[in-house]
Amino acid sequence: MSHHVTFNDLPQGGEKFEPAKGSKLINGLGGLGALGLLASIFLFTKDTDSFAYSWLFAFFFSFTLVCGGCFWILLHNASNSGWGISLRRLWEQLANMALPLAILGIPLLIPAVQKPLYEWMGHHREAVHHMSEHVTTVKEALHHASETNPHLHILVQKFGYLNITAWYVRYFVYFGILAFIAAVLRGKSVKQDLDGDIKHTIKARAFCCTWMLFFALTVTFAAVDWLMSLDYSWFSTMWGVYIFAGCAWSSMALTILLVTWLRGMGYLQKVVSEEHYHIMGKFVLAFTIFWAYIAFSQYFLIWYANITEETRFYLTRNTEGWRDVSIFIVVGHFIAPFVLLLSQPRKKKPAVISGICLWILFMHVVDIYWNVIPERGPSLGQGVVVPGAWVGDIVALCTFVGLLGFIFLRSLARYSLYPCRDPRLLESANVVN
Repeated sequence: MSHHVTFNDLPQGGEKFEPAKGSKLINGLGGLGALGLLASIFLFTKDTDSFAYSWLFAFFFSFTLVCGGCFWILLHNASNSGWGISLRRLWEQLANMALPLAILGIPLLIPAVQKPLYEWMGHHREAVHHMSEHVTTVKEALHHASETNPHLHILVQKFGYLNITAWYVRYFVYFGILAFIAAVLRGKSVKQDLDGDIKHTIKARAFCCTWMLFFALTVTFAAVDWLMSLDYSWFSTMWGVYIFAGCAWSSMALTILLVTWLRGMGYLQKVVSEEHYHIMGKFVLAFTIFWAYIAFSQYFLIWYANITEETRFYLTRNTEGWRDVSIFIVVGHFIAPFVLLLSQPRKKKPAVISGICLWILFMHVVDIYWNVIPERGPSLGQGVVVPGAWVGDIVALCTFVGLLGFIFLRSLARYSLYPCRDPRLLESANVVN
């Protein structure tokens, strides 16, 4: 439905979110997160090895959403787009969940948690114990150990990147970059709410054109450090792009759900229309196709090359029950969203596209689960699937979703729900595509 909005139609100072209006969801998420945290502490003490995989799965799922929020503000500013001004504050707040997520990721820095996850760290720590006056570095110790265990030659060759000290440093660098990007862009946006100066838009655009590269490197190398190195012999040159596609896809779906929830409480009525839903729906469709292209290309190249170190990833996920999950992802992650999102009317109806986006978020959970959890059984020597471990997976996911969801929704009350004095706000509010 077309509409025309002027500044006289908008409240001065924008719209402030009142947490009391969304208290049911906010308090529900807070309670879920608190209970999940208590259960997580118990599971970490009871079965650290198995629950470590659960925590990594939930952590990385949350990481992709935060990175997605960061991507959309970077892209929006760098491309000088006007349509998304009305939505930009949501992406800014989502990107600023980087610091809370970094805190929740602290268990992954503990050696006892790392031990079942990253076999290569165990080899490195064992090599430290074999250092002597003749063998003075970890790399030399690994080289000596590789004489009896040829597989360790890989770790010797990768030592320049894959070493424990560098892994720790990169963890803080990744979150430092994401937090810096998010804080700077929200800072400029909030300052513009006060003075309405176009210089903040110009500076944000220049900033994003530079820091887009650092964002891309962060997503790529974080995916390598935290997921690909679960099997230190496996590699894929398309891995970073595969993870990025999921970040953009899932975070835009989350945006649609947030907008629908806020509009259901009376917010964003003037600045968001069905045209915004249509544009967001097109982006979701685009990344549905892009993800499928990257996923197929990665699979095809590995299948065609038939290199042992590469094919293990898919052989594991083509064994017993994981084969059914693999097929389900092909249908649920690509075919179903692709067919549903082809229709223009479906993309413009908030209730319909919100239902599709709920499915998309579910499939993104399945995709991250499929990338992480199949490594657990072989690593722990318990077969393809560890019996009963799925309980810990659900607990970890509830913990991250609950705590981060609670913090995020509460943070919406700090500023206007949209950049109220951005010179292009009316362009966004009246967008037609």
